[in-house]
Amino acid sequence: MSNKTLQSLFHYKRWADGELLDTIATLDSQQYTEDHHTCLRIFNHIHVVDAIFKANLLGETHGFNATNTPETPPLASLRSSVTALDNWLVEYVTAMSPQEGETSLSFRFVDGDRGQMSREEMLLHLVTHGGYHRGAIGRMLVQCGITPPRDTLTTFLHRSEPERRSEYGSPFAG
Repeated sequence: MSNKTLQSLFHYKRWADGELLDTIATLDSQQYTEDHHTCLRIFNHIHVVDAIFKANLLGETHGFNATNTPETPPLASLRSSVTALDNWLVEYVTAMSPQEGETSLSFRFVDGDRGQMSREEMLLHLVTHGGYHRGAIGRMLVQCGITPPRDTLTTFLHRSEPERRSEYGSPFAG
């Protein structure tokens, strides 16, 4: 996979995370107490897994013994942590060489089992894992009467690069 594609995916991830956190903020935590809490738990799980894999990418010990924390952080704290880590991931991918991306790293999962993945595989795991769980949160929001954000890659690309909507250069143009 090209570094440019990975960069695009992590800009997308940062955007999609922000869009969904903004939407969760509109969910009435008094009326939908359990749903609000569950949304935060799921999003915190995404964040913890991101933090675990950041440590794996750096060859550091992550310090987690589960893929979520015992306490659920409040939305503002979670947003701050997610934003900081998403920014770090964008910078990491931008600086990573193709050779570094192909390098396999050994690590331990939170259950103690050994794992080995290339940096690219670890990074792709973060993109797909986050998308899966953001979808679950979106489904919960729908059940609470809130329309979740359209957080697809195509939406992101066309909003961030509106020129992609022009007919110039299109194989379907004139």
